[in-house]
Amino acid sequence: MTADLAGPGQPHPAGWRAHTHVHRFTVAAPRERVWAWLCDPATFTDTQVGPFRVEFLGGGFETGVLTTHHGPLLHLPGVLGEIRDGEYRDLQYLYGAFAVSFRLLRPTRLQFRLNDAADAPAGTAVELQIDAHVRPVFLRPWELAQRLFWRRFETWARRSVEVSRQPT
Repeated sequence: MTADLAGPGQPHPAGWRAHTHVHRFTVAAPRERVWAWLCDPATFTDTQVGPFRVEFLGGGFETGVLTTHHGPLLHLPGVLGEIRDGEYRDLQYLYGAFAVSFRLLRPTRLQFRLNDAADAPAGTAVELQIDAHVRPVFLRPWELAQRLFWRRFETWARRSVEVSRQPT
């Protein structure tokens, strides 16, 4: 049997649940600025608190670049998939990726979508989606962790790129 070893096509453990978490928010900054921040490796490599680390092998944010986010209880190797400049980025986690334990949580994909915000002039609507295979006993803790983590990411994004916070 040949299986995809990256992204959503990787083996789904028997009895586990497919889980999708979506987080949406608006940033008061032009899409180009938000996109540049999301596609700057320094956004992820320079802000990690030890012993966590993010690494990119072979460049920045380009299709085919390998990346890994690792630290205690975390191993997220991935490959950048489809990228549409200014609007979409796909990171497909490789088989063996896990959070907490390979026996509990296996993230498979992280996607970012950007659009002009309808409710904020010169603003950007950000939608991120993370997919994972999750052992049923860990569904609630995983969902709670995702809500907390991505709210913090939202705050970090706003502080980093909002127009009102940029030096003049």
